[in-house]
Amino acid sequence: MDLNLFDTVVVMLMENRSFDHMLGYLSLPKYGGMKVDGLRDDQAWLKSVANINPLDGFSYEPMPLEAWQIPDPPHERRDITIQLGKPCGDGSFPMDGFIASASGDSEVMCYYTGDDDPVTDFLARNYCICDRWFAPIPASTQPNRLMAMSGYSLIEGNVTELPNQTLVYDWLNNHSVRWRVYHDGMFPFFSIMPRWLPAIATSDSFRRIDRLAIDAELEADATWPQVIFIEPTYTDAPNMGDATDDHSPSSILGGQRLMLKVFNALAANQARWNRTVMILTYDEHGAFFDHVSPIPLPTIATPPAAYANFSTSGVRVPAIVISPLVSARVCGEVFDHTSILKFIGEKFGMGGGYSPVVDARPVASVSKAIDLGAPRTDSPPPPADSQIPSPSAPPPSSPSQASWAPRSIPPTPNNNTVAFRVAAAKMSAQYAHQLITKFPDQRALTGK
Repeated sequence: MDLNLFDTVVVMLMENRSFDHMLGYLSLPKYGGMKVDGLRDDQAWLKSVANINPLDGFSYEPMPLEAWQIPDPPHERRDITIQLGKPCGDGSFPMDGFIASASGDSEVMCYYTGDDDPVTDFLARNYCICDRWFAPIPASTQPNRLMAMSGYSLIEGNVTELPNQTLVYDWLNNHSVRWRVYHDGMFPFFSIMPRWLPAIATSDSFRRIDRLAIDAELEADATWPQVIFIEPTYTDAPNMGDATDDHSPSSILGGQRLMLKVFNALAANQARWNRTVMILTYDEHGAFFDHVSPIPLPTIATPPAAYANFSTSGVRVPAIVISPLVSARVCGEVFDHTSILKFIGEKFGMGGGYSPVVDARPVASVSKAIDLGAPRTDSPPPPADSQIPSPSAPPPSSPSQASWAPRSIPPTPNNNTVAFRVAAAKMSAQYAHQLITKFPDQRALTGK
């Protein structure tokens, strides 16, 4: 593709959902039967992918969800090993241990539909679905986000404080590329890496998401960022409102509204939107079922022997490339999160790529998803905010709405929760004035 066709790359990395869980329904005849590697409705296929609940011996096939909130199933490296099942002779996995890993919770086999996630449905039908996009490694949130933002990870599981390692922010600074983070909550993800606390609290490179629309409309080209990162409100972080990251037990409704806000802000300035490529994906699958086996994809521990090397990718995750420079289609290239770094390296690396490790990784660059030589002239209208379901209403896919009642499931404390609390305490102690200035409506969180 011609790299001169676009100026801005937008990266939106959500939390903990698998491809089949969010987009698998698109292949079902009931929802249009798109040519995407998703779910099927024939009984033989359903039986072949069903998981057995070891607690009751029943076999559970994929089915629509009947609740907005789902308990957060375990998804550390050891848990994912159970979810994948015993390797087959050809090196693939049967994907038959999701319920066993979740201690018998069959909801991990369930999926949403376009009635539940109208914004995701709109983006998937009008732009480029990548149905072979995998989490980089079969591990949890923190190491996969480090892979997405560095191309390597110093850890194999979630910890209470991220180790200091080079991020794409550093790479962009070193290459004199303008970048910015627009964050929905008080605590962007890398607030749990201590060296980023001063910049998050004081630098204009970290702005509230409410600034995005006016910046996209009016900011001069000379200062408008070339790479933008969208950060949701994290379920595990201190916050005063609903989470928007899609991380269970939070519902996906907050994430739907955030996606709509971001899309509308970017697309409102047509001239700028015509030269923008946005990547929407998820850090890892969050222990939800997917029928596609991870692929052979070695990842060497950094530093050597810090943990056991990974021999495969992680589980497949939802991914959509959104831009006037892509047609409505399905791209079957193999991607993982380092595909974004490859793309950034192609565009801004001045011929030098991103890094030897990233450039050598056997996955495609996001550029493989861009298939048009000029911006599309059609501007498909997104759904209105009023079309996003209310969390007080039963999920549209529920067959038993009359008996449905909303659940309130508190997040389960984990290393992410502890890490965000530590970061919040440090930021409140050192940067109380900056936090209150940026988030006056959430002053109670600082204790000031």
